[in-house]
Amino acid sequence: MTAYPSALILGVVPSLTWAVARCIRRAGGRAVVLAWHPFSPMSLSGDCSRYLTWAGIRKQGLRLDPAALDQVRRVCRSNAIDAVLSADYDTALLLAACGSEAGIPVCAVANPATLETFNNKWNLTRLVEHIGLPCPPSRFIVDEQALLDTGLGFPLITKPLDLWASVGFQVHQTREHLAATLSREQLSAPFPLIAQSFVPGCDAGASFLASHGRLRAYSVFHHRRRGWRDFKHEPRVRGYLETFIAATSYSGVGHIDLRYDQARDEYKILEINPRFWASLLYAAQAGLNYPDLLIRLPQWDGSSVQTANAREVGLPNYERVMTVLSRWCGAGYERLTGAVL
Repeated sequence: MTAYPSALILGVVPSLTWAVARCIRRAGGRAVVLAWHPFSPMSLSGDCSRYLTWAGIRKQGLRLDPAALDQVRRVCRSNAIDAVLSADYDTALLLAACGSEAGIPVCAVANPATLETFNNKWNLTRLVEHIGLPCPPSRFIVDEQALLDTGLGFPLITKPLDLWASVGFQVHQTREHLAATLSREQLSAPFPLIAQSFVPGCDAGASFLASHGRLRAYSVFHHRRRGWRDFKHEPRVRGYLETFIAATSYSGVGHIDLRYDQARDEYKILEINPRFWASLLYAAQAGLNYPDLLIRLPQWDGSSVQTANAREVGLPNYERVMTVLSRWCGAGYERLTGAVL
């Protein structure tokens, strides 16, 4: 039996880092992990072969200091690493900036300009509109008065330009409700922000893997009940993905947050995340292991496109518990130590 490729996972978000490691374990490998926090439940779980921590990692402006690549290079040499993949946005940007630098066998990742465009939700919204994909009416809002005067109908949502995991996201049912929120100084997102028409229906998601503007694998799910994802075969969303990937010459993994309006039978694109995502393990449970496919992308025949099985899936108890523990331990470490990047 051929040995599984030796993989190194870079991460600064514990829950995503563990999910990627768990997917590689599912595929028969055990990755080396280079993580930010000095302790994580995954270090005791057997889901990784080694758990290492970054030495003095910090940011220069909005990016991780490129000096961190020296440690990545050393870990690659000492562990005979075949493939390096990033678990989150910050480490994806770090790897994208290093390109095909000697000593770091980087898995496919989008270029830095593309990553930064997608991480700014307003720039992303303009791109989605430009290439003709469906998204809610949106406005760039600079202050309170502009928000109160927006011509968007209610309910509407406000969200920050560059945060994730629904941080700063709020729904405002009426203009009076919005005015009261502003008067109490309870608006979660800082200015400037995005205001967007609320889309009724259920949350949905579309995950993908691409290589140089071509779709390699994708999955689409509806999220109607907590702890479960209902995977679908949805040709329309595949078409959206193919259009978007071709227009941006995208390489690597990504995830689109959608809303599905059942009454109108239509999807709207809310965000595109150029990294691994929170529901990664659900896709693996439905038959599509994205980290494994990313590692094996150089062997792709260039024509086949894989998708998930159409069924509703939940996570095994072990993976549910580990996901929660990873989030709690990570958040607890940051609160207790005041550590920030």
